[in-house]
Amino acid sequence: MELREKVLSALRWSAAARFLGQAFSWAITILVIRMLTPGDYGLMAMATVLVSFLFLLNTLGLDAILIQQKDLQEHTRRQIFGVVILANCACFGLLFMGAPLAAAFFDEPSLSAVVRVLSVQFLLLIFETLPQAQLEREIDFARRSVVDFVTLVLGSLVTLVLALLGYGVWALVWGMLATTASRVIGLNMIARALVWPSFSFGNMSAHFSFGAFVSTDRGLWYLFSESDKFIGGKLLGQHALGFYAVAAQLASLPIQKLAGLLNAVALPAFSRVHSREDAAAVRPYLLTATRLLSIAAVPVFFGLSCAADPIVAVLLGEKWMPVAPLLQLLGLVMPFKLLSNVFPPLLWGIGQPRVSAINYAIAAIIMPLAFAAGALWAGALGMAYAWLAAYPLVFLITAWRSCNAAGISVVEYLGELRKPVIAGVLMYVVVLYLGDYVHDAFSAGLRLLILAGTGAAVYLALMFFIDRSSLLQTWALLKPQRAR
Repeated sequence: MELREKVLSALRWSAAARFLGQAFSWAITILVIRMLTPGDYGLMAMATVLVSFLFLLNTLGLDAILIQQKDLQEHTRRQIFGVVILANCACFGLLFMGAPLAAAFFDEPSLSAVVRVLSVQFLLLIFETLPQAQLEREIDFARRSVVDFVTLVLGSLVTLVLALLGYGVWALVWGMLATTASRVIGLNMIARALVWPSFSFGNMSAHFSFGAFVSTDRGLWYLFSESDKFIGGKLLGQHALGFYAVAAQLASLPIQKLAGLLNAVALPAFSRVHSREDAAAVRPYLLTATRLLSIAAVPVFFGLSCAADPIVAVLLGEKWMPVAPLLQLLGLVMPFKLLSNVFPPLLWGIGQPRVSAINYAIAAIIMPLAFAAGALWAGALGMAYAWLAAYPLVFLITAWRSCNAAGISVVEYLGELRKPVIAGVLMYVVVLYLGDYVHDAFSAGLRLLILAGTGAAVYLALMFFIDRSSLLQTWALLKPQRAR
Protein backbone atom coordinates (compact mmCIF):
# COMPACT_ATOMS: atom_id res chain seq x y z
CA MET A 1 0.00 0.00 0.00
CA GLU A 2 1.38 3.45 -0.90
CA LEU A 3 2.26 5.77 1.99
CA ARG A 4 -0.52 8.22 1.11
CA GLU A 5 -3.17 5.49 1.14
CA LYS A 6 -1.76 4.00 4.33
CA VAL A 7 -1.85 7.36 6.09
CA LEU A 8 -5.39 8.08 4.90
CA SER A 9 -6.50 4.60 5.94
CA ALA A 10 -5.00 5.17 9.38
CA LEU A 11 -6.75 8.52 9.63
CA ARG A 12 -10.10 7.01 8.63
CA TRP A 13 -9.87 4.14 11.10
CA SER A 14 -8.71 6.37 13.94
CA ALA A 15 -11.16 9.15 13.14
CA ALA A 16 -14.11 6.72 12.96
CA ALA A 17 -13.28 5.06 16.28
CA ARG A 18 -12.52 8.36 17.95
CA PHE A 19 -15.71 9.94 16.62
CA LEU A 20 -17.86 7.13 18.01
CA GLY A 21 -15.92 7.04 21.26
CA GLN A 22 -15.94 10.78 21.65
CA ALA A 23 -19.66 11.08 20.93
CA PHE A 24 -20.18 8.77 23.90
CA SER A 25 -17.41 10.27 26.03
CA TRP A 26 -18.50 13.86 25.49
CA ALA A 27 -22.09 13.05 26.43
CA ILE A 28 -20.85 11.43 29.66
CA THR A 29 -18.50 14.35 30.32
CA ILE A 30 -21.38 16.81 30.09
CA LEU A 31 -23.49 14.74 32.49
CA VAL A 32 -20.62 14.47 34.96
CA ILE A 33 -19.90 18.22 34.85
CA ARG A 34 -23.56 18.90 35.66
CA MET A 35 -23.32 16.63 38.71
CA LEU A 36 -20.01 17.81 40.11
CA THR A 37 -18.98 21.22 41.42
CA PRO A 38 -16.43 23.81 40.28
CA GLY A 39 -14.40 22.88 43.35
CA ASP A 40 -14.17 19.25 42.20
CA TYR A 41 -12.83 20.29 38.82
CA GLY A 42 -10.48 22.83 40.35
CA LEU A 43 -8.95 20.19 42.61
CA MET A 44 -8.60 17.74 39.72
CA ALA A 45 -6.97 20.44 37.59
CA MET A 46 -4.38 21.05 40.31
CA ALA A 47 -3.60 17.32 40.46
CA THR A 48 -3.47 16.66 36.74
CA VAL A 49 -1.27 19.66 36.00
CA LEU A 50 1.45 17.81 37.94
CA VAL A 51 0.66 14.26 36.82
CA SER A 52 0.22 15.09 33.16
CA PHE A 53 3.55 16.89 33.04
CA LEU A 54 5.32 13.68 34.01
CA PHE A 55 3.28 11.75 31.43
CA LEU A 56 5.21 13.63 28.77
CA LEU A 57 8.58 12.69 30.26
CA ASN A 58 8.01 9.09 31.35
CA THR A 59 9.82 7.62 28.33
CA LEU A 60 12.61 10.24 28.23
CA GLY A 61 11.64 10.77 24.60
CA LEU A 62 12.86 7.31 23.55
CA ASP A 63 9.44 6.24 22.28
CA ALA A 64 10.19 8.48 19.28
CA ILE A 65 13.23 6.28 18.56
CA LEU A 66 11.00 3.21 18.51
CA ILE A 67 8.81 4.85 15.89
CA GLN A 68 11.30 6.74 13.77
CA GLN A 69 14.45 4.62 13.55
CA LYS A 70 14.47 2.71 10.29
CA ASP A 71 16.58 -0.31 11.30
CA LEU A 72 15.59 -0.89 14.91
CA GLN A 73 17.59 -3.64 16.63
CA GLU A 74 16.08 -5.99 19.21
CA HIS A 75 18.78 -5.04 21.72
CA THR A 76 17.85 -1.37 21.37
CA ARG A 77 14.21 -2.19 22.12
CA ARG A 78 15.30 -4.06 25.26
CA GLN A 79 17.42 -1.13 26.37
CA ILE A 80 14.62 1.36 25.78
CA PHE A 81 12.22 -0.84 27.74
CA GLY A 82 14.70 -0.80 30.62
CA VAL A 83 14.80 2.99 30.53
CA VAL A 84 10.99 3.14 30.44
CA ILE A 85 10.76 0.95 33.54
CA LEU A 86 13.19 3.10 35.50
CA ALA A 87 11.65 6.39 34.33
CA ASN A 88 8.09 5.39 35.22
CA CYS A 89 9.11 4.08 38.63
CA ALA A 90 10.89 7.37 39.25
CA CYS A 91 7.77 9.34 38.25
CA PHE A 92 5.65 7.21 40.59
CA GLY A 93 8.03 7.72 43.51
CA LEU A 94 8.36 11.44 42.88
CA LEU A 95 4.61 12.00 42.86
CA PHE A 96 3.81 9.67 45.73
CA MET A 97 6.46 11.14 48.04
CA GLY A 98 5.99 14.72 46.85
CA ALA A 99 2.19 14.82 47.10
CA PRO A 100 2.15 16.60 50.50
CA LEU A 101 4.43 19.30 49.11
CA ALA A 102 2.04 19.85 46.19
CA ALA A 103 -0.88 20.12 48.60
CA ALA A 104 1.02 22.67 50.68
CA PHE A 105 1.96 24.72 47.59
CA PHE A 106 -1.67 25.02 46.45
CA ASP A 107 -2.93 25.25 50.06
CA GLU A 108 -5.33 22.35 49.42
CA PRO A 109 -4.81 19.53 51.99
CA SER A 110 -7.10 17.11 50.14
CA LEU A 111 -4.86 17.33 47.04
CA SER A 112 -2.24 14.99 48.57
CA ALA A 113 -4.44 11.87 48.46
CA VAL A 114 -5.61 12.63 44.92
CA VAL A 115 -2.05 12.97 43.60
CA ARG A 116 -0.94 9.76 45.32
CA VAL A 117 -3.72 7.71 43.77
CA LEU A 118 -3.10 9.18 40.32
CA SER A 119 0.61 8.37 40.62
CA VAL A 120 -0.23 4.64 40.35
CA GLN A 121 -0.80 5.19 36.62
CA PHE A 122 2.95 5.27 36.06
CA LEU A 123 3.30 1.67 37.20
CA LEU A 124 0.76 0.76 34.51
CA LEU A 125 2.33 2.94 31.81
CA ILE A 126 5.51 0.84 31.94
CA PHE A 127 3.71 -1.65 29.71
CA GLU A 128 2.22 0.85 27.24
CA THR A 129 5.24 2.22 25.35
CA LEU A 130 6.37 -0.84 23.34
CA PRO A 131 3.00 -1.99 21.95
CA GLN A 132 1.90 1.57 21.20
CA ALA A 133 5.15 2.36 19.39
CA GLN A 134 4.90 -0.83 17.34
CA LEU A 135 1.41 0.06 16.11
CA GLU A 136 2.43 3.62 15.29
CA ARG A 137 5.60 2.51 13.54
CA GLU A 138 3.58 0.26 11.25
CA ILE A 139 0.79 2.87 10.87
CA ASP A 140 -1.56 0.06 11.92
CA PHE A 141 -4.58 1.75 13.46
CA ALA A 142 -7.44 -0.63 12.76
CA ARG A 143 -7.03 -2.75 15.90
CA ARG A 144 -5.80 0.16 17.98
CA SER A 145 -8.95 2.08 17.10
CA VAL A 146 -11.01 -0.64 18.75
CA VAL A 147 -8.90 -0.32 21.90
CA ASP A 148 -9.32 3.46 21.86
CA PHE A 149 -13.07 3.09 21.59
CA VAL A 150 -13.36 0.54 24.39
CA THR A 151 -11.04 2.60 26.59
CA LEU A 152 -13.12 5.73 26.16
CA VAL A 153 -16.34 3.89 26.93
CA LEU A 154 -15.02 2.10 30.05
CA GLY A 155 -13.35 5.19 31.49
CA SER A 156 -16.43 7.32 30.89
CA LEU A 157 -18.78 4.76 32.45
CA VAL A 158 -16.64 4.42 35.58
CA THR A 159 -16.61 8.21 35.98
CA LEU A 160 -20.37 8.49 35.46
CA VAL A 161 -21.28 5.70 37.89
CA LEU A 162 -19.07 7.13 40.63
CA ALA A 163 -20.41 10.63 40.03
CA LEU A 164 -23.95 9.31 40.38
CA LEU A 165 -22.95 7.65 43.66
CA GLY A 166 -21.70 10.99 44.98
CA TYR A 167 -17.94 10.40 44.90
CA GLY A 168 -17.21 13.97 43.78
CA VAL A 169 -13.66 14.51 42.61
CA TRP A 170 -12.89 10.81 43.13
CA ALA A 171 -15.18 9.99 40.23
CA LEU A 172 -12.72 11.85 37.99
CA VAL A 173 -9.70 10.22 39.67
CA TRP A 174 -10.88 6.61 39.39
CA GLY A 175 -12.22 7.26 35.90
CA MET A 176 -8.74 8.34 34.80
CA LEU A 177 -7.19 5.24 36.36
CA ALA A 178 -9.74 3.00 34.66
CA THR A 179 -8.96 4.63 31.32
CA THR A 180 -5.22 4.09 31.71
CA ALA A 181 -5.56 0.47 32.87
CA SER A 182 -7.95 -0.55 30.09
CA ARG A 183 -5.78 1.10 27.46
CA VAL A 184 -2.61 -0.66 28.63
CA ILE A 185 -4.35 -4.04 28.75
CA GLY A 186 -5.92 -3.54 25.32
CA LEU A 187 -2.69 -2.46 23.62
CA ASN A 188 -0.86 -5.51 24.95
CA MET A 189 -3.63 -7.80 23.74
CA ILE A 190 -3.43 -6.57 20.14
CA ALA A 191 0.33 -5.93 19.88
CA ARG A 192 2.55 -8.39 21.73
CA ALA A 193 5.65 -6.25 21.68
CA LEU A 194 7.05 -6.67 25.19
CA VAL A 195 10.64 -7.88 25.49
CA TRP A 196 12.93 -8.74 28.38
CA PRO A 197 14.36 -5.40 29.55
CA SER A 198 18.05 -4.60 29.51
CA PHE A 199 19.54 -2.24 32.08
CA SER A 200 22.86 -2.02 30.30
CA PHE A 201 22.84 1.26 28.40
CA GLY A 202 26.03 1.10 26.39
CA ASN A 203 25.97 2.71 22.92
CA MET A 204 22.81 4.62 23.85
CA SER A 205 24.32 8.10 23.90
CA ALA A 206 22.94 9.11 20.49
CA HIS A 207 19.48 7.83 21.45
CA PHE A 208 19.59 9.65 24.79
CA SER A 209 20.62 12.83 22.99
CA PHE A 210 17.70 12.62 20.56
CA GLY A 211 15.32 11.65 23.37
CA ALA A 212 16.50 14.63 25.41
CA PHE A 213 15.40 16.99 22.66
CA VAL A 214 12.05 15.21 22.35
CA SER A 215 11.53 15.33 26.13
CA THR A 216 12.55 18.97 26.27
CA ASP A 217 10.14 19.69 23.45
CA ARG A 218 7.30 17.98 25.26
CA GLY A 219 8.11 19.53 28.61
CA LEU A 220 8.28 23.04 27.18
CA TRP A 221 5.00 22.46 25.32
CA TYR A 222 3.35 21.53 28.58
CA LEU A 223 4.91 24.48 30.38
CA PHE A 224 3.38 26.97 27.95
CA SER A 225 0.05 25.25 27.33
CA GLU A 226 -0.81 24.06 30.85
CA SER A 227 0.92 26.64 33.04
CA ASP A 228 -2.37 28.55 33.09
CA LYS A 229 -3.83 25.91 35.44
CA PHE A 230 -0.70 25.86 37.57
CA ILE A 231 -0.74 29.66 37.90
CA GLY A 232 -4.52 29.70 38.31
CA GLY A 233 -4.38 27.10 41.06
CA LYS A 234 -1.95 29.25 43.01
CA LEU A 235 -3.49 32.69 42.38
CA LEU A 236 -7.21 31.99 41.91
CA GLY A 237 -8.05 29.12 44.23
CA GLN A 238 -10.02 25.91 43.75
CA HIS A 239 -13.44 27.37 42.90
CA ALA A 240 -12.41 29.94 40.28
CA LEU A 241 -9.96 27.48 38.75
CA GLY A 242 -12.82 25.00 38.43
CA PHE A 243 -14.77 27.35 36.14
CA TYR A 244 -11.66 28.03 34.06
CA ALA A 245 -10.74 24.32 33.89
CA VAL A 246 -14.20 23.36 32.62
CA ALA A 247 -14.12 26.14 30.00
CA ALA A 248 -10.70 24.96 28.86
CA GLN A 249 -11.90 21.35 28.79
CA LEU A 250 -14.93 22.19 26.65
CA ALA A 251 -12.83 24.32 24.29
CA SER A 252 -10.09 21.74 23.92
CA LEU A 253 -12.03 18.45 23.83
CA PRO A 254 -11.59 18.07 20.06
CA ILE A 255 -7.94 19.13 20.33
CA GLN A 256 -7.12 16.58 23.03
CA LYS A 257 -8.22 13.71 20.84
CA LEU A 258 -7.21 15.01 17.41
CA ALA A 259 -3.75 15.97 18.66
CA GLY A 260 -3.10 12.39 19.70
CA LEU A 261 -4.33 11.18 16.32
CA LEU A 262 -2.15 13.69 14.48
CA ASN A 263 0.97 12.81 16.44
CA ALA A 264 0.39 9.09 16.06
CA VAL A 265 -0.12 9.19 12.29
CA ALA A 266 2.03 12.17 11.32
CA LEU A 267 5.32 11.17 12.97
CA PRO A 268 5.74 7.82 11.16
CA ALA A 269 4.42 9.35 7.94
CA PHE A 270 6.84 12.31 7.99
CA SER A 271 9.66 9.97 9.04
CA ARG A 272 9.09 7.66 6.07
CA VAL A 273 8.92 10.51 3.58
CA HIS A 274 12.07 12.09 4.94
CA SER A 275 13.95 8.80 5.03
CA ARG A 276 13.37 8.33 1.31
CA GLU A 277 13.90 11.87 0.09
CA ASP A 278 14.84 15.29 1.39
CA ALA A 279 13.13 17.48 3.98
CA ALA A 280 11.13 19.39 1.36
CA ALA A 281 9.35 16.15 0.42
CA VAL A 282 7.09 16.65 3.46
CA ARG A 283 5.68 19.84 1.91
CA PRO A 284 2.52 18.35 0.30
CA TYR A 285 1.75 16.38 3.46
CA LEU A 286 2.03 19.46 5.69
CA LEU A 287 -0.03 21.65 3.37
CA THR A 288 -2.71 18.99 2.94
CA ALA A 289 -2.96 18.45 6.71
CA THR A 290 -3.16 22.20 7.26
CA ARG A 291 -5.88 22.63 4.64
CA LEU A 292 -7.93 19.74 5.98
CA LEU A 293 -7.64 20.78 9.62
CA SER A 294 -8.32 24.47 9.04
CA ILE A 295 -11.44 23.83 6.99
CA ALA A 296 -12.82 21.62 9.76
CA ALA A 297 -11.48 23.39 12.86
CA VAL A 298 -12.28 27.05 12.15
CA PRO A 299 -16.08 26.71 12.00
CA VAL A 300 -16.20 24.33 14.99
CA PHE A 301 -14.18 26.49 17.36
CA PHE A 302 -15.43 29.84 16.10
CA GLY A 303 -18.93 28.39 16.48
CA LEU A 304 -18.17 27.42 20.09
CA SER A 305 -17.07 30.99 20.69
CA CYS A 306 -19.97 32.90 19.19
CA ALA A 307 -22.59 30.55 20.67
CA ALA A 308 -20.91 30.09 24.06
CA ASP A 309 -23.80 31.43 26.10
CA PRO A 310 -26.53 29.02 24.87
CA ILE A 311 -24.02 26.15 24.73
CA VAL A 312 -23.22 26.48 28.42
CA ALA A 313 -26.87 27.06 29.35
CA VAL A 314 -28.04 23.94 27.50
CA LEU A 315 -25.17 21.57 28.26
CA LEU A 316 -24.10 22.53 31.78
CA GLY A 317 -26.93 24.47 33.38
CA GLU A 318 -27.21 27.75 35.23
CA LYS A 319 -24.61 27.05 37.93
CA TRP A 320 -21.92 26.91 35.23
CA MET A 321 -22.81 30.16 33.40
CA PRO A 322 -19.52 31.86 34.46
CA VAL A 323 -17.91 29.43 32.00
CA ALA A 324 -19.56 31.14 28.99
CA PRO A 325 -17.35 34.27 28.66
CA LEU A 326 -14.25 32.10 29.18
CA LEU A 327 -15.35 29.69 26.46
CA GLN A 328 -16.04 32.58 24.10
CA LEU A 329 -12.45 33.81 24.36
CA LEU A 330 -10.77 30.39 24.32
CA GLY A 331 -12.73 29.22 21.29
CA LEU A 332 -11.12 31.89 19.11
CA VAL A 333 -7.63 30.57 19.85
CA MET A 334 -8.23 26.82 19.58
CA PRO A 335 -8.10 26.42 15.76
CA PHE A 336 -4.54 27.71 15.78
CA LYS A 337 -3.59 25.62 18.79
CA LEU A 338 -4.85 22.55 16.93
CA LEU A 339 -2.94 23.46 13.78
CA SER A 340 0.28 23.91 15.75
CA ASN A 341 0.11 20.25 16.80
CA VAL A 342 1.27 19.27 13.31
CA PHE A 343 4.67 20.93 13.75
CA PRO A 344 6.27 18.66 16.40
CA PRO A 345 5.78 15.40 14.44
CA LEU A 346 6.91 17.23 11.29
CA LEU A 347 10.13 18.37 12.95
CA TRP A 348 10.76 15.07 14.73
CA GLY A 349 10.07 13.19 11.52
CA ILE A 350 12.70 15.13 9.57
CA GLY A 351 15.22 14.88 12.41
CA GLN A 352 14.89 18.47 13.70
CA PRO A 353 13.73 18.15 17.35
CA ARG A 354 16.00 21.07 18.31
CA VAL A 355 13.88 23.48 16.25
CA SER A 356 10.70 22.23 17.92
CA ALA A 357 12.24 22.53 21.38
CA ILE A 358 13.29 26.14 20.72
CA ASN A 359 9.79 26.93 19.42
CA TYR A 360 8.35 25.77 22.70
CA ALA A 361 11.06 27.52 24.71
CA ILE A 362 9.91 30.78 23.16
CA ALA A 363 6.28 29.94 23.93
CA ALA A 364 7.21 28.86 27.47
CA ILE A 365 8.55 32.35 28.11
CA ILE A 366 5.70 34.31 26.52
CA MET A 367 2.62 32.38 27.68
CA PRO A 368 3.28 31.97 31.45
CA LEU A 369 4.08 35.66 31.72
CA ALA A 370 0.82 36.44 29.94
CA PHE A 371 -1.12 34.05 32.21
CA ALA A 372 0.33 35.54 35.39
CA ALA A 373 -0.40 39.09 34.22
CA GLY A 374 -3.91 38.11 33.17
CA ALA A 375 -4.69 36.29 36.43
CA LEU A 376 -3.50 39.24 38.51
CA TRP A 377 -5.43 41.67 36.31
CA ALA A 378 -8.82 39.96 35.93
CA GLY A 379 -8.69 36.47 37.45
CA ALA A 380 -9.88 33.57 35.30
CA LEU A 381 -11.16 35.92 32.60
CA GLY A 382 -7.74 37.55 32.45
CA MET A 383 -6.10 34.19 31.74
CA ALA A 384 -8.52 33.63 28.86
CA TYR A 385 -7.64 37.06 27.49
CA ALA A 386 -3.97 36.09 27.81
CA TRP A 387 -4.54 33.24 25.36
CA LEU A 388 -6.22 35.58 22.91
CA ALA A 389 -3.56 38.27 23.19
CA ALA A 390 -0.36 36.21 23.26
CA TYR A 391 -0.98 32.94 21.42
CA PRO A 392 -1.34 34.37 17.88
CA LEU A 393 2.22 35.69 18.21
CA VAL A 394 3.42 32.28 19.43
CA PHE A 395 1.69 30.56 16.52
CA LEU A 396 3.27 32.84 13.91
CA ILE A 397 6.75 32.36 15.38
CA THR A 398 6.28 28.59 15.47
CA ALA A 399 4.98 28.44 11.90
CA TRP A 400 7.82 30.59 10.56
CA ARG A 401 10.59 28.61 12.24
CA SER A 402 9.08 25.19 11.45
CA CYS A 403 8.47 25.95 7.80
CA ASN A 404 12.01 27.26 7.40
CA ALA A 405 13.42 24.06 8.92
CA ALA A 406 11.39 21.94 6.52
CA GLY A 407 12.22 24.03 3.44
CA ILE A 408 8.64 25.25 3.04
CA SER A 409 7.53 28.82 2.36
CA VAL A 410 5.75 30.21 5.43
CA VAL A 411 3.71 32.43 3.11
CA GLU A 412 2.49 29.34 1.28
CA TYR A 413 1.67 27.69 4.61
CA LEU A 414 -0.31 30.67 5.90
CA GLY A 415 -2.04 30.85 2.54
CA GLU A 416 -3.70 27.53 3.34
CA LEU A 417 -5.38 29.21 6.34
CA ARG A 418 -6.50 32.40 4.63
CA LYS A 419 -9.78 31.32 3.07
CA PRO A 420 -11.08 29.17 5.98
CA VAL A 421 -10.27 31.99 8.41
CA ILE A 422 -12.00 34.60 6.21
CA ALA A 423 -15.09 32.38 5.97
CA GLY A 424 -14.95 31.74 9.71
CA VAL A 425 -14.75 35.43 10.59
CA LEU A 426 -17.69 36.28 8.34
CA MET A 427 -19.66 33.40 9.85
CA TYR A 428 -18.78 34.69 13.33
CA VAL A 429 -20.08 38.17 12.56
CA VAL A 430 -23.35 36.83 11.15
CA VAL A 431 -23.99 34.49 14.09
CA LEU A 432 -23.05 37.12 16.68
CA TYR A 433 -25.36 39.65 15.01
CA LEU A 434 -28.19 37.10 14.86
CA GLY A 435 -27.62 36.15 18.49
CA ASP A 436 -28.52 39.66 19.66
CA TYR A 437 -31.93 39.32 18.03
CA VAL A 438 -32.84 35.85 19.27
CA HIS A 439 -31.41 36.20 22.78
CA ASP A 440 -34.67 37.17 24.48
CA ALA A 441 -37.07 35.68 21.96
CA PHE A 442 -36.32 31.96 22.33
CA SER A 443 -35.21 29.40 24.89
CA ALA A 444 -31.50 28.55 25.15
CA GLY A 445 -31.99 25.25 23.33
CA LEU A 446 -33.80 26.83 20.40
CA ARG A 447 -31.28 29.65 20.23
CA LEU A 448 -28.48 27.11 20.02
CA LEU A 449 -30.18 25.27 17.16
CA ILE A 450 -30.80 28.51 15.25
CA LEU A 451 -27.25 29.80 15.73
CA ALA A 452 -25.59 26.46 14.95
CA GLY A 453 -27.66 25.90 11.83
CA THR A 454 -27.12 29.44 10.59
CA GLY A 455 -23.38 29.27 11.27
CA ALA A 456 -22.95 25.96 9.43
CA ALA A 457 -24.97 27.14 6.45
CA VAL A 458 -23.10 30.45 6.20
CA TYR A 459 -19.66 28.83 6.49
CA LEU A 460 -20.37 26.11 3.92
CA ALA A 461 -21.85 28.62 1.50
CA LEU A 462 -18.89 30.95 1.83
CA MET A 463 -16.36 28.14 1.42
CA PHE A 464 -18.26 26.83 -1.59
CA PHE A 465 -17.89 30.16 -3.35
CA ILE A 466 -14.39 31.19 -2.26
CA ASP A 467 -12.63 27.81 -2.11
CA ARG A 468 -14.78 25.11 -3.68
CA SER A 469 -11.78 23.03 -4.74
CA SER A 470 -10.57 22.65 -1.13
CA LEU A 471 -13.98 21.48 0.01
CA LEU A 472 -14.05 18.89 -2.75
CA GLN A 473 -10.50 17.82 -1.99
CA THR A 474 -11.30 17.49 1.70
CA TRP A 475 -14.26 15.27 0.89
CA ALA A 476 -12.18 13.19 -1.53
CA LEU A 477 -9.55 12.62 1.16
CA LEU A 478 -11.99 11.62 3.87
CA LYS A 479 -14.69 9.69 2.07
CA PRO A 480 -14.55 5.89 2.30
CA GLN A 481 -12.70 4.18 -0.53
CA ARG A 482 -14.21 1.24 -2.35
CA ALA A 483 -12.35 -1.99 -2.09
CA ARG A 484 -10.55 -2.95 -5.24
